[in-house]
Amino acid sequence: MGALFEAARGDRRVGGRLPDSDSLAALARIGAGDSSILARHQLLALAVVEQAWTAGGLSSVRNRLRGEEAKQRHPRWGCVTGSSLGGLCAMEAEMGASKKFSPYSISRWRSNAIGAVATVRYGLGGPDFSLNAASATGAQILYLAGSLVASGMADLIVAVAADAEVTPVVRSAMERNRSVSSNVDCRPLSAGRTGMAPVEGAACVILESAEHAARRGASPMAEWIGGELANEASHLMAPDPEARVLEDLLRRARACAVDKRGEGSEVDWVSLHATGTPRFDAAEVGCLLRVFGDGLPWISALKRTTGHALAASGLLEAGLIAEGLRARTVPSWPSGIDPALGLPDFPPHGGGVMPKLALQVGQGMGGTVVVNLLGAVEP
Repeated sequence: MGALFEAARGDRRVGGRLPDSDSLAALARIGAGDSSILARHQLLALAVVEQAWTAGGLSSVRNRLRGEEAKQRHPRWGCVTGSSLGGLCAMEAEMGASKKFSPYSISRWRSNAIGAVATVRYGLGGPDFSLNAASATGAQILYLAGSLVASGMADLIVAVAADAEVTPVVRSAMERNRSVSSNVDCRPLSAGRTGMAPVEGAACVILESAEHAARRGASPMAEWIGGELANEASHLMAPDPEARVLEDLLRRARACAVDKRGEGSEVDWVSLHATGTPRFDAAEVGCLLRVFGDGLPWISALKRTTGHALAASGLLEAGLIAEGLRARTVPSWPSGIDPALGLPDFPPHGGGVMPKLALQVGQGMGGTVVVNLLGAVEP
């Protein structure tokens, strides 16, 4: 995460390809017998969960994915997972490769394909949700995971999302609705943007209560303070150009910052959803300017660095926000901003921001709007 954050600080796009399936299985520490029954988005998910789980110093025991052997189960640990197009792409790939299907084919295509393998592998016996809110999936996962912990329904929640590279038929459909750019280097907020640049990706964030973390001596990177979630109920694919729902959620999230952190607390960093889709970018930025006016906070558009990793994007961005809050620094102010958006070319308050409170914005086709409020860990 540190290397990716440094790329964001330089406003650089990361390139290359993710590891092949055998390498992902090795990262996930699963054998050939288990990896052979998984689709690529499931392998991606287990690989990132393993990295987060190990870094968090959690249980060293792992369950096999098949029915044999005794299983560990943690009744107060749960998961919230998601994939935007993973099951659909897995089905297309499998149908193109063979006319005979495995007994595990449906388990690769189902909407809970990631949730099922994560719960079995790590013994997550608490609350279990599988979500799909298009591009808002990752932010929605974070919102629900934080809410479950804050409500006392779980001590720990594994939040994970993954999407494999889009298949030819799916790509063709995305081009048909004009949501994707033919330019793989399309930069959100830039004057030349023509749509999103979908990439393969996976991300995992583990949330736990302060009491649970303290009992096991864990040191959190950041705090999920609260969030807001709603639906515009306006259009199947396009955003409300006036972004009235997002405006309401942002105002409520700012009030939450004061309520939870005290009078005078103000959001000093907003991580925009910023897909590079002209209508979504314009609606989001126009709303931001109305809400903050002359007090515009630091902004970032992290898909300029990562590309659009579909469901995983929101959790990738949450991880980068947590890294920034931990290090008390911010990504680069976006370069080459489209003048029509009305944003300044340079930050209005110089480059010396040491962020304490950050808002993450997530929006998806279908009208889902999410705002998460994250804070630096107070001593």
